[in-house]
Parts: sequence; structure tokens; C-alpha cells
Amino acid sequence: MSGTTSRRAPAAASSTSATCRRESGRGGAVENGPVRSLLLLLFAARALVAGPADGPGRASVATPEEALDRLGSVTVLDARDAKAFRRGHVPGARRADWRDFTAQRPGALTLLLGDPSRWGRLAEPGPSLVAKLRALGLGKDRPVLVVGDPAGWGEEGRVAWSLLYWGAGEVLLLDGGFPAWASDPSRPVETGEPLAGPSGDFVVRLRPGRRAEKADLVAGVRSGAGPLLDARDAAEFDGKRLHGQRRGGHLPGARLVPFRSLFRPDGRYVDAETLAALVGPLDPATPPVTYCTGGVRSGLLTALLEARLGVPAVNYDGSLWEWSADASLPLVSPGSR
Repeated sequence: MSGTTSRRAPAAASSTSATCRRESGRGGAVENGPVRSLLLLLFAARALVAGPADGPGRASVATPEEALDRLGSVTVLDARDAKAFRRGHVPGARRADWRDFTAQRPGALTLLLGDPSRWGRLAEPGPSLVAKLRALGLGKDRPVLVVGDPAGWGEEGRVAWSLLYWGAGEVLLLDGGFPAWASDPSRPVETGEPLAGPSGDFVVRLRPGRRAEKADLVAGVRSGAGPLLDARDAAEFDGKRLHGQRRGGHLPGARLVPFRSLFRPDGRYVDAETLAALVGPLDPATPPVTYCTGGVRSGLLTALLEARLGVPAVNYDGSLWEWSADASLPLVSPGSR
């Protein structure tokens, strides 16, 4: 159980809608047991993963003061590692590890035996994904506050982008992450494991326009359409440093937007003017595509482009882990120019 070192935040509202609605067969009851079971499974899957989302959703940035004001009306997800979470977190937060929502979880074992082309890619939507999201307390209509750490890899941005792709309506990034929250002793902090809470009623409604697939990038690179924004550092961009990918370098025509440049010295996110200067000119008619090694740092860049500039960027979650695994696809490095 978690304990608080300050006053407790208001409890999150319970969301108790059923996983799926029961439906009766038309034209008479279904007598065959296996057929009836199959129909029930199909009805359940339809309820869990619905059609496209009604609107585009919205990414925004919340200051610690704004987050405190809304603490009782948002679901709080903490994207940091388990050790940091136990040391202290926003009251009521649940930990969300982006790796738990990938096609293949990257880690020590998969580094040796796994398939890097799947490490960054989102898991396929279905009952298993929905169960994980609901276990985090996510609801269909409840805003989400995502907490990270400026010293991390932008995990909060990856979580925020994923939620918006899956159909969340409003997702907020905590400006400055947990260090900014904890900097004021008047704000409450919990320690230890997360408190148990009710499951949510989240329904996956995909927004395909928020995600780039490898085939999209192949076509874009060949045609030269749209800006590509690389959120790694200069050494990675030039192919001098690898993080598990098969080959080094960057996609042809990409611009470097170093991930660390997205933060001010105090750990807060840069403002709109600074971000606009970092990414360079953008065509309003052509959303930029972001990428990095595994779609994590680029997820934060994508979220900030929307939150700060109103630019609907597209994240390539497979990124270099997937791209570099295909030897037929081009990568540029100083030696190849």
C-alpha cells in the first residue's frame, strides 16, 4: 500500500460500466454452445475495440499548479521506472510502462533473442490491450495526466501519443515531470506501490492518422514528401552510436531535432517559439513524421508539436529498430554521403 507524505488528493471517480453489453440472437436463441460462445466473443471484441474515434483528441501541457487543480478529475499515469515510482509519485497515480504495450517487449532477453523490428511497434488492438488499459483506470471520457522525468527518455510522450492513437480524448503532459511536482512541499506525494483502484471502461477507437507505418515512410522517402524529424542525438543521427538497431544513420532527408533540446535547463518543456525554431519550417498541409530509435523520444516530440504549436505530427513507432532491420531500406551516415 502507498502512503502519503502530505495531504491526500481527491479520489478518482469510479468507472464501472460493463465490459460489453449482452446481446441476444435475432430470430431465436442460439442453441449450439460453441456457436453461442463464438458469437459472444465477437460481440465482446466489438465492444472493446470500436470504430474510429469521433474526434482528433488533444495533447496539452499542464503546469504542476494546473495539474493540482485537476487532480480529482483526471486519471494519472506515471511513465517512469518502478524504482522512481516507489520513491514518490503524484497521489493516485498508476505506473504505465510503454514497453508493456509493444508487439515485443524490449529488454535484456529480447536484445539477444528477440526481433528488433517489433520492439517499438504498438501491440495489436484487441481484448488483451483493452484489459491492460482498463486496469490502469482509464475511462472513455476521463482526461489523462501523464507524468515523466526530464532525465528520462521521453517515456511520458510515448504513453501520451499511444493513448491519443488509441482514442483518448484529452491527454496532458505534466510540465517538468515529477521533479517539478515534488519541488513544492505543499503538493502531496505518495510513496510505495500504487493504491488499488477501480478498472475503467476505456474503449479503443483508433486514430490511424496519428501513426506512421514502415510502408508510409518508404513511400515518403521515395517521393520526398513531408518533413522527417529525427529526435535522437547527433551521434546517433550520424550512425556513430547505436541502441539495439541493426544499422546506424538516419532516414534520407531527415532533420535533426535533438531530444534534449526539448527541455529547458530547469526541466520544463520549451515554449512554442523555441520549439518552432528547433524543428524549422513546416508545411501546414503536410504533417511532419517523427522518429527515433523506438518511437519513444519521437513520441514526446509529436506530443509537444501538437501541444505547443498545434501541429498534428505523426509518430513512426517502429522507428530505427524496425527500419534498420530491413537491409533494403536506405540510411544515411557521413561515410555514405
